[in-house]
Amino acid sequence: MEVSAALRLFTRLKTDRFSLAYMGQFDDDLTYAVMKANESSIQEPQFFKKRLSFLIAECFQNIIRHEDKPDIITRTNNKPKVFIVRNVGTRHYISSSNLVTHPKKEELIIKLKNINILSEEMLKSAYMDAFENNELSEKGGAGLGLLEMARKTGAQLEYSFEFVNYFFAIFFFQICLEPKKTEEVSETQQCLVHINESKELYDLMNTENIQMFRKGDFSQESVLPLIELIEGNLKLQKNFEGSKKKMIYMLIELLQNLSKHAMVVNGERQGIFIISVKNNKYVLTSGNYIDLKSVEPLKEKLKEISDLNQEELMKAYKKTLKEESSNGNAGIGLIELCKYSSEKIIFHFKPVDETMSFFSLSITV
Repeated sequence: MEVSAALRLFTRLKTDRFSLAYMGQFDDDLTYAVMKANESSIQEPQFFKKRLSFLIAECFQNIIRHEDKPDIITRTNNKPKVFIVRNVGTRHYISSSNLVTHPKKEELIIKLKNINILSEEMLKSAYMDAFENNELSEKGGAGLGLLEMARKTGAQLEYSFEFVNYFFAIFFFQICLEPKKTEEVSETQQCLVHINESKELYDLMNTENIQMFRKGDFSQESVLPLIELIEGNLKLQKNFEGSKKKMIYMLIELLQNLSKHAMVVNGERQGIFIISVKNNKYVLTSGNYIDLKSVEPLKEKLKEISDLNQEELMKAYKKTLKEESSNGNAGIGLIELCKYSSEKIIFHFKPVDETMSFFSLSITV
């Protein structure tokens, strides 16, 4: 993804206090990593976080256990699984998408329609009946998970299907959870995100080859769970030819840059971090606000070091280590990113208003 595209995605998600999207391989360990990344990034009571984590796990497990995989070569390789969590206004949205066969699609439509017409008491009764009668499939959960999600959210289960070919369709699913409404909550805060928006994000990620993005506050405590999530993803990448240690090191440098140097706006260091794939290489992109006064010095520094060869970068690195400055060794991280990036770093500045600019930086592993 080009650095200017980072600003477009950031702007598209401007109403999101937090969003996390993941496309790729799924396993049980990643479920916990996603839950931790979400919990560290939202400001809600602990009991609400637990309920939200339960729903995240349930949706994540649905992808792992209930996806239908092609037995023959079909045109489904470009239809990967996607999982999205968003906090918009007072609402928290969880979306998923995966392949299902057409017979499974018809079964799901019947189940979801039947669930959506049930009252709270009827949902509880239906869940207990299914549980007591041990209505389990060979994959583990039948409709119990859907019933429980409807009970936990107290809202309609949104769904949609997209035709892929004679064998498969994409199953888009979305649930919404919000704290109990109060008179203080305005209509503006109660932003609505329709499932079509999740489908559009899915298409964007697929088109741009985005494997993951996170938008929100990049405070120090929110960075570690994100690193753990990406480490879990790398473990599943059997065909990754690059150095995983280098990947994590460069990832940490970019995230630390966001955490330490992003401009604080309304008490938060808002930014975006994106992992995409281009020409079989990982592209790491960060974007955040910076003070307009910092643009020219930073731009000159980046121009200077991005044109250096490896030998010159090493000399610049040693020189910068020796220098004492009031802002510490802020330049060291940038030099190291240039050293380890397999291609020339790309950067972009876009003025936002009279006080700040949006700074995007992209490196390749």
